[in-house]
Amino acid sequence: MNDKRQPDEQPEPETVRQHILAALKRHPTLRVRIVRSLQIALHSRGIVSVEQIQDEAKQQMPAPHTNAREPADEPADEPADDNAPQAARWDKYQREVMLGLIVDYAAQHFTPTEIDDIVNLTHKRDEAQALEEIATLSQISFGLLKQKVKDFCAIPAGQLKLPEHEATSVRVALIKRFISDQLEFVGVAKKHLAIRDFEDIVDRIIGNDTGLGPIGGKAGGMVLGAKILARAGETDPDAPPAKIHVPESFFVRADAMGDFFNHNGLQEFYDQKYKPIDEIRRESGLILRLFRNADFPPDIVAPIRQMLEHLGEQPLIVRSSSLLEDRFGTVFAGKYRSIFVVNQGGIDERLEALLGAIAEVYASTLMPDPISYRQHHNLLDYNENMGVLIQKIVGRQIGPYFLPVYAGVGLSHNPYRRNPRIRPEDGLARIVFGLGTRAVDRVATDFPRMIPLGLPSVRPEVQTRDIVGMSQRQADVIDLEQRRFATVDVAEVMRHGSSVPGASKVFSTLKHGFLRPLMGDGMIGDTADLVVTFDNFCQSSPIPAWIRWCLQTLEKAYGCPVDIEFASDGVDFYLLQCRPQATGKDKVKVQVPTDVPPERRIFSADRDIISAAVHGIEYVVLIDPRHYNALETVDQRLAIAQAVRRLNQVLEGHRFILLGPGRWGSKDLRLGIRVGYADINNSAMLIEIARRQDGYLPEVSFGSHFFQDMVESDIHYLALYPDEDGTVFAEDFLYGAANQLAELLPECAEQTGVVHVIHVPRANPDGLLLNLDLDGERQQALGYLAPPR
Repeated sequence: MNDKRQPDEQPEPETVRQHILAALKRHPTLRVRIVRSLQIALHSRGIVSVEQIQDEAKQQMPAPHTNAREPADEPADEPADDNAPQAARWDKYQREVMLGLIVDYAAQHFTPTEIDDIVNLTHKRDEAQALEEIATLSQISFGLLKQKVKDFCAIPAGQLKLPEHEATSVRVALIKRFISDQLEFVGVAKKHLAIRDFEDIVDRIIGNDTGLGPIGGKAGGMVLGAKILARAGETDPDAPPAKIHVPESFFVRADAMGDFFNHNGLQEFYDQKYKPIDEIRRESGLILRLFRNADFPPDIVAPIRQMLEHLGEQPLIVRSSSLLEDRFGTVFAGKYRSIFVVNQGGIDERLEALLGAIAEVYASTLMPDPISYRQHHNLLDYNENMGVLIQKIVGRQIGPYFLPVYAGVGLSHNPYRRNPRIRPEDGLARIVFGLGTRAVDRVATDFPRMIPLGLPSVRPEVQTRDIVGMSQRQADVIDLEQRRFATVDVAEVMRHGSSVPGASKVFSTLKHGFLRPLMGDGMIGDTADLVVTFDNFCQSSPIPAWIRWCLQTLEKAYGCPVDIEFASDGVDFYLLQCRPQATGKDKVKVQVPTDVPPERRIFSADRDIISAAVHGIEYVVLIDPRHYNALETVDQRLAIAQAVRRLNQVLEGHRFILLGPGRWGSKDLRLGIRVGYADINNSAMLIEIARRQDGYLPEVSFGSHFFQDMVESDIHYLALYPDEDGTVFAEDFLYGAANQLAELLPECAEQTGVVHVIHVPRANPDGLLLNLDLDGERQQALGYLAPPR
């Protein structure tokens, strides 16, 4: 901290002496510690040493107090006794003489302001020590610990800081108590969170005063990420000139979930995680209804009501913040619920809606996907409680709709190199108009804008028709009139907005076959001509460079790649989330073989490729795009998803890949197979097939929750375009091999017309297996038959 105060003129020593004595009187319990601090300051500044003061004190003391032989006065030629005292112990009278001398010297050499700084530092050190001792107690109430945090923060910051080792010790104790005890997180957070940062945290924590629990991983990551960027912004000349904001947030402590269970007699569900996954799936609907309609303890309801009265009728999002979530090594991307709350109407109506959303987040801990994920990562036995993060939704009202002008995710390491000039370390943004759900989820026919942050204007589409075809057509919004989350056409949203801040960054207009970026936020014109391109955002805005700076700064602090979620109301930029980026196993350089005989080549690709080598595939599960497209009912398509789910279980322990139409994990059954993590987590690769006649189009979903699941579980991805010139797609092998579905799953025999299971060794006379080599550098991929290794 820079000392901007003017130096005091040195007053008379007696004036300063009286100032010191007054300070000692104000702090009687700190009297000895203040004098000791003055003594250390005199010694360290070279004014008078401890030894000199001791010598003067001896000279001033009467004989009865000076007869004792000092250990330090041993003759030099006598051997030292390591077990003898090495320093004298002074009696009460001697200490008082020392105190007087220290006060006199301090009065001669320090100004009143310097005295105040030393007293203030002593007070801080005393409160810091008490705070650390309480924070490390195994049984301590939140109310008491919160008060001790506020007691420390009530002390003026002053010009003298706590010694770094003392401050670090306190920070570690508070981080472990309030946020996370994961050592990797603590190791980063202790360098960037200050003790005083915890005052705002404890003021926003919701939970009873007698309990104590952390706020969880997602909340902790947001707090830490924001502090890292704020402090870097003060010193880094490359930092954005605009402030990085965070939405107003509140934290329901993780122990509140246990209170909710106990209050409603739901303890029987603690062991739900140990049931077979099919049973968990069958009971998920029941659990959701039970939790959604359960009650909360009064000491949780009261502060939530107060929070709502403070926030007013501002749309909210209720987000999971599990103790296991957003950690180093396990990010749990999209595993738990995040629920939008419109927050309109009377206080009682708003309160019930918010409590129901929190209960639904609690219920999501017992759903199949998170339990399968925990099982896969050997975390099933961890006693997981769920914190909840409640945030204002970033955005603005456009007619009856509330939404961000743009939102998205950023990855500090870009796995998608569609152009050799793109550097992975420059990062990637995946951005949409409206709520960020369309950036993190795989949705229908829409496409977010993928922005390589080192070359933001580079995009794979060149022709206008391709840019329009790959643009976003619908936006996720909060419909304030209907009081619900909704998906509406972009043109419908903008019909209500003649002038929207930030619109010129998002939209271009299509006229006479040409795309032109908007010239200004108030020049929207005919909304039917609007196309979401983000051209001005990428070509003339500094924001991609800001996002890149954020990602690189956070990656440097975390010591690993990170991903963030962000949003903007068209004016300000908000950080919503920060966590370690999901990473798979270390990638090796892959070279696609060129000497594979044509009869052994099964399929090939030349775009959207990330390097990987997946060898020894025994089974291929192929969902025939043509036959899937011919299915007429929802139930028929859901039956296909059920067959995939069952195959994922039956083939566990075997190397298998999944090939299917359009988008795996799509919520729209017309455009892909609706599966979750628990349905595909045993596969080695997901392949998406785009056939011209079917209208299916894969989406390179880097940055989505679905993609992060795949990366973390080392499930690789590939898109195939069989109808393009120069590609290989061996229909004779893929459709002509014997279908093993009925043999593996007799109960799914009805789906044999759509679901084709190939046992690769049986499908060729030499008993070969399937290998897949993907070269991201050259954008080449080949699936081919090869002998087992």
